[in-house]
Amino acid sequence: MKPYYEHNGITIYHGDCREVLPTLERVDHVITDPPYDAKTHDGARYGFRETSSKIPFAPLEDVEATCKMLLRSSKRWVVAFCSLEMLGSYKKGAGDSWVRSCFWRRPNGVPQFTGDRPGQPGEGIAVMHGDSIKRWNGSGRHGFYEFLIEQHGRAHPTEKPLALMLQLVSDFTDENDLILDPFMGSGTTLRAAKDLGRRAIGIELEEKYCEIAARRLGQEVLC
Repeated sequence: MKPYYEHNGITIYHGDCREVLPTLERVDHVITDPPYDAKTHDGARYGFRETSSKIPFAPLEDVEATCKMLLRSSKRWVVAFCSLEMLGSYKKGAGDSWVRSCFWRRPNGVPQFTGDRPGQPGEGIAVMHGDSIKRWNGSGRHGFYEFLIEQHGRAHPTEKPLALMLQLVSDFTDENDLILDPFMGSGTTLRAAKDLGRRAIGIELEEKYCEIAARRLGQEVLC
């Protein structure tokens, strides 16, 4: 498959990751943000304000199949964002490759508008690993990340803050490692990889986000 973008160790493919991944070699690590569950994607249906909760693309249908796909693609770490309620499904899907649940705390996240229950404090980060020896750059530090949500100028409805992705890339990968993001969105993982001297591959189903990511990668180092 011909890349949509390719420059200085960063490659973007426009397509369905389920079709693109079988054509690629295994990478060193996967750091990605797959779709969440139906309840998260259609918050308005569950009593939340639609303008802040509706996510305009399909939710993840099969967590177990997604875990297997991601683990097949990686030699070492697989790091995937998810709703807190999905962490158990990721653990089950990963089987013996499961390592730990980590947490992204969002200090400026929206409150619970109905007021009848606690608000959602953040998002889960499912951490998995292949059967090789585990090693990361965080020593014994907790898997807790606290970064503000980008509230202005987001190019994608679920875009993660660059500062958060820079920290994850720093913690789980080394210079010149090859990182895969098969649910690339607007390319924040790839941007962090470029800024920190890693190589990266992104796959995105919607062409408009491929174009946005390519433009972001063309800018000077942002960190």
